[in-house]
Amino acid sequence: MYNNPPRTGQPMTGQQMPPSVALYPTGIRSLDAILGGGLAQGCNVLVHGDPLCGKKPLLMQFLYEGLLMNVPGAFVLTDYGYEDWKRMMGTSGWALGNFEQSGLLEIVDCYSKQYDPNLQDAGFMHYADSPSALSSISLKLGSAQEKLASFSPMHRIAFHSISTIMEDAGEQTAFSFMQFITGKARHQGATAMYAIEKGMHERKDVAMIEHLMDAVIEFEENRVCVRGPMSASKGWHGFEVTPQGIIIGR
Repeated sequence: MYNNPPRTGQPMTGQQMPPSVALYPTGIRSLDAILGGGLAQGCNVLVHGDPLCGKKPLLMQFLYEGLLMNVPGAFVLTDYGYEDWKRMMGTSGWALGNFEQSGLLEIVDCYSKQYDPNLQDAGFMHYADSPSALSSISLKLGSAQEKLASFSPMHRIAFHSISTIMEDAGEQTAFSFMQFITGKARHQGATAMYAIEKGMHERKDVAMIEHLMDAVIEFEENRVCVRGPMSASKGWHGFEVTPQGIIIGR
């Protein structure tokens, strides 16, 4: 059902990353330092860690820093409604209100309609019925990406989280869905981060998802590492989640 679209340009895969590919800063300076400058356009990054380890702030900051650089972006939310997500971002000073009518921000809310079935798509807001409504999520995200592409040749996606998709739809179905989503992101030049919870899934199921990615940012207790060809600094690094975002030590 979710077949990868044909790829154009320079496809990015973890196994076949061109050595001279251009890197674009994420805007998170300490992350860019261990990435060697930033992330390539069209790459997919898995953010893997325990609950409350810092995945949400990283995804929030990744998309927000892009908006500050006029790089449009889309949040796909399965565990929170947009209003709650927006409030959480506001506590770190990442105010989304100025971007809501700018055309730079799109939201795919897969959570809220479970509790308010009367919600309808309007403006930058797209509602899927639930985290298991994968065809709807795909269509809503595709519509959002088309709008973002009219503003910029590149955009960002922050997806929180794959774990909810896997729990609701099943691992094999979620894998097929993610094959389509990651393939489309590469095809459209989107740089994407996807959160997945550590400890919720069998290792083989996480490995299947990792196979689709170009890099993995892994959190473990009070340290973090980047796995994949984009890592310029191997090994583990200490990190701190501050009210203004994540800071990774060298």
